[in-house]
Amino acid sequence: MSKEDTEGQLTSARQSILDAASKLIAQKGVKNTSLADISKEVGISKGTLYYYYSNKNDIIYDIADIHLKQITEELLSWIDNIEQNIAPEEILKVVFERISTAETRGKLHLYLISDAVTSNEPLKQRFREKYKEWRITLEDGLRKVLKNRTADYSVLSYIILAALDGFTIQWRLGVEKIPIDGIADIFSKVE
Repeated sequence: MSKEDTEGQLTSARQSILDAASKLIAQKGVKNTSLADISKEVGISKGTLYYYYSNKNDIIYDIADIHLKQITEELLSWIDNIEQNIAPEEILKVVFERISTAETRGKLHLYLISDAVTSNEPLKQRFREKYKEWRITLEDGLRKVLKNRTADYSVLSYIILAALDGFTIQWRLGVEKIPIDGIADIFSKVE
C-alpha cells in the first residue's frame, strides 16, 4: 500500500470518527458523549478509536476546529459574494438566517461553547481566537455593505456577533419567531 493510500485511509477514518462524534455531541452534549459511544457509532472497537485519537479532548478540538472553520468560511464567503446592487438589509438578513438557524451546527456550537466556558481552557482559547477573527471579518464586511457611513464598524461588529449568538440560542429554544427582516433592516440603516 502506498503512503498516499495509507494517509487517505487515515484521513477517512478520522473523518468518520469526527462525523460520528459531532452527531453524538449535538444529540447528547460533550459531557454525555463517551469514547465508547463514539466507537460504537462508527462501528469500530475502542482500541481502534485510540489508534486515531488518544483521548476525547483531541476529538473535541478537531470538531471545534472544523466547526469554527465552517463559520469563518461562511463569513468570508458572505463578504466575497457581496454584490454592489443588493440592498444591505438583504445581505444582513441572509447572514443572520444562515448562521443562527443551522440546526445541527447551532446545537453543536452551543455544546462546544458551554464546554469551553465551564471547563475546557484550551477550547476556550480557540474560541477566543476565532471570535476575534469573526468580529474582524464582520467589521470588514460591514464596511463593504454599509459603504461610507459614519458608523463605528468595530462596535457594530461586536453587536452583530452578540446578536448572532443570541439568535442561535433563541432559535434553539424555540422562543418565538425572530424578526430577522426587521433586525436586518435596522442594522442596514445605521448611519
